[in-house]
Amino acid sequence: MENISVMIIAVLAAGLAFDFVNGFHDAANSIATIVATRVLKPVHAVLWAAFFNFAAVFLFGTGVAKTMGAGLIDLAGVTPLVVLCGLIGAVAWGLMTWWRRLPTSSSHALLGGYAGAAMAHHALHYGWMRMRDPIIALGWIKVTAFIVIAPVMGLFLARILMGGLLAAEKRYNLAPDHPAYKVMQLVSSAFLSLMHGSNDAQKTAGILAGALTSAGMFASFTIPYWLLMVSYGTMGLGTLAGGWRIVRTMGQRLTRLQPQGGVCAETAAALSIFTATIFGLPVSTTHATTGAILGVGVAADPEHVRWTVARRIAWGWIFTIPAAAFMGGCVMIVATYI
Repeated sequence: MENISVMIIAVLAAGLAFDFVNGFHDAANSIATIVATRVLKPVHAVLWAAFFNFAAVFLFGTGVAKTMGAGLIDLAGVTPLVVLCGLIGAVAWGLMTWWRRLPTSSSHALLGGYAGAAMAHHALHYGWMRMRDPIIALGWIKVTAFIVIAPVMGLFLARILMGGLLAAEKRYNLAPDHPAYKVMQLVSSAFLSLMHGSNDAQKTAGILAGALTSAGMFASFTIPYWLLMVSYGTMGLGTLAGGWRIVRTMGQRLTRLQPQGGVCAETAAALSIFTATIFGLPVSTTHATTGAILGVGVAADPEHVRWTVARRIAWGWIFTIPAAAFMGGCVMIVATYI
């Protein structure tokens, strides 16, 4: 029992560490556009994002947490050690990509690390030919589909919104830096931060709930309210730490943004995340925001879109799940033989 208690503490610590890393890694997604358009200073933007990240705990359910905790990996093959190794793999990948200024998905790193650890654990006990047994295929089909759907949805929504605003500017002779856009961007940025919190903090809560259930802490899988509060609070603190290295890539290197473009990008990304959250699906804030920023750039002037940067980001997306899975699996193997 003492060993289990120590392991549970280690899992909770690793989960909250991931939540913190997620907060400062993905802070860039919430504040990149509002900083790039100079509506808010970086410090004020981070405070703004952190507040709405945490506020989401009072407004949304636990659909995403349930999918993460019990809809992707069979809990019969999960132990606290599996979750711990998966979290370590996810944190390692998140820190590596943050250092490289690459806006990859913390969500997909968590998915990959968790799956890799579970597969390695099963393989070590039942043989490598059965390593895929813990994987719940239907859940993964839905989640991986949104790797494509989220950025595409963000791109098209942003392009439509931007096209509409450009037409309105032309018809009513509005300046691109009209003061109304700054007020609108405060609202759209808050909306995006709210949706970031609604989806991302639930992911960690779901994973930790699965670990607690596998350890016998709960009779059946459940998401306790205290776990939600801790997850949301930790991610908010991580957001306060900032994600300045990625802000530059997202807000300045993809395309040139003005306030009206920031409004369209943030609104489109938030709507994409909202759609996934309603269906209880974990989605990448990074993917949705990047697609939306590209949509704004295409609508305004395709020549200003830096497609080489976009391709570099896309490669990061492709490698995130398998790379994090590899790291999670390696950590699981090492932990087994220590």
